[in-house]
Amino acid sequence: MPRPLSRFLSLLCRPALLALLLVSVAAPAGAGMPAGDPANYVIKRDGKPIGTLKIDFRRDGKTLVAKSRYTIQIKLLAIVLYRYDKHMTETYEDGQLVAYETDIDDNGTKSSVRVTRDGERLSIVHPKGRLTAPLGLYPSTYWPAATPTLTRMIDSSDGILIDVKTTEVATANLAIDGRTVDAKRYAMTGDLERDIWYAAESGEWLKLKMKASDDSTIEIERDWDPVWKAGLL
Repeated sequence: MPRPLSRFLSLLCRPALLALLLVSVAAPAGAGMPAGDPANYVIKRDGKPIGTLKIDFRRDGKTLVAKSRYTIQIKLLAIVLYRYDKHMTETYEDGQLVAYETDIDDNGTKSSVRVTRDGERLSIVHPKGRLTAPLGLYPSTYWPAATPTLTRMIDSSDGILIDVKTTEVATANLAIDGRTVDAKRYAMTGDLERDIWYAAESGEWLKLKMKASDDSTIEIERDWDPVWKAGLL
């Protein structure tokens, strides 16, 4: 498996600089938290599907748990040349992150991140050590509608702190998975550079687009079940 394919996967969540300052803009409590319906996404490289992202939500009162899994396989005929699996669990209380964990298998190379609340701080254990961060940060998982309001995030793969600036670019119709959705497009810059789309009315995360290190275009797009899957099988 050529290394650029592995490197673009890390770019989905990893920064260019290891910023470790502790200043943040907290997201509003409960902002952009979904009601509980699952969400599926297709991952594309230069327009060709290479994997999926599945997010399941479970709500219990003021607590929301989101379980996500990235699965990517690159094959030549029936032979798997490259495999990437990433499992994430996020726990929010009143819209505030109180726990996060991820386990990654990058073609046999394994790593993990653990985040827990410790009083008024977040304690983070990542592959290169430990750090603390203020409450109000989110991991770079993008689905929370409050993501564009953040200037500091927790890298969802490495567990380090990253600095970003997100600017609204336009509100326009977005053609996605056979639908046309009124969407807000944002440009994220700083340690992460990508375009992100959210539904204008509901705030649902619809799409992410970025350039990989090998200059290929990576897209993560919302993938709804066809109507016939819901009622005709």
